[in-house]
Amino acid sequence: MSAAISQPVPVERFPWRVYAVMFAITLMWSGNFVAVKYVVREMPPLLIMALRTLLAGAVMAPLFLATPRSAEQKSSMQRDFWLLAALGVAGVTLNQLFFTMALERTSVAHGSLIISTTPISVLLMASLVRQERLTAMKIFGMLLALSGVALIQLTPSKSEGATLLGDLLAMCGSLTFAAFTVFGKSVMRNHSSITINAFAYVGGSLLLMPAVYLVGGGAEFASISWASWLILGYMAVFPSVVCYVGYFYALNYIPASRVAVFAYLQPAIATFMAVPLLGETVSSALLMGGTVALAGVAITQRG
Repeated sequence: MSAAISQPVPVERFPWRVYAVMFAITLMWSGNFVAVKYVVREMPPLLIMALRTLLAGAVMAPLFLATPRSAEQKSSMQRDFWLLAALGVAGVTLNQLFFTMALERTSVAHGSLIISTTPISVLLMASLVRQERLTAMKIFGMLLALSGVALIQLTPSKSEGATLLGDLLAMCGSLTFAAFTVFGKSVMRNHSSITINAFAYVGGSLLLMPAVYLVGGGAEFASISWASWLILGYMAVFPSVVCYVGYFYALNYIPASRVAVFAYLQPAIATFMAVPLLGETVSSALLMGGTVALAGVAITQRG
């Protein structure tokens, strides 16, 4: 996103430390699926999203203010102010809103699998605006990934708790993040991840404050368990702030293609967590379709 990550440092200098960071990020992002699924049992999705964004904004604001910037960077930020705000709200706030609404209506296994196909959406959008060129191998990989998702949806033996609406909302979340990645590419080259995330979460906080008032006014906060409040705090700090900082740290040392490999682990890890913690079941259709979909994504990334 920023100039600092355009030329990765040779991986041989920090191999295990960087990969350890990426594995920790993968665990936290995988745990976020389970966390959201748990909290939606006690809070409306819109309220969860609003509170999570407010807390993340409270963490990002001091980080943003404490980050030194050159005169050129300040000028660039002023020039791109409204574009940064729009990209942040559309790509982060809407993405996480769809994500939260999806997990109220589908299983962790389904949601994590569909989110893992985001690289397909990125490639399609990038090809439409001529940022990337489609090859025969990439087209084959996309068709294979889509056939895997279709296999899951068309097979009667779906995972318990999964619905078509929930899966479609997860796909909407994937599409909004893909749009953020593609259409914000030129802007992201000139700004750090802290700046981009600060605009996203502080802007999202301002946008969602009315939701806290309207939805929160009818919520019975006294009935919400301490476990849900602690999990909400986890969602705001770790997947929303710590993971993004660590993600861009890793991109300084290893190529994006190697970082992307870790995304393929999320469906397996999230599902492994959800079975004992949430009592979810996994169908044979999910295992077969998920394997086909992830293979398609991997082929597309290498095509």
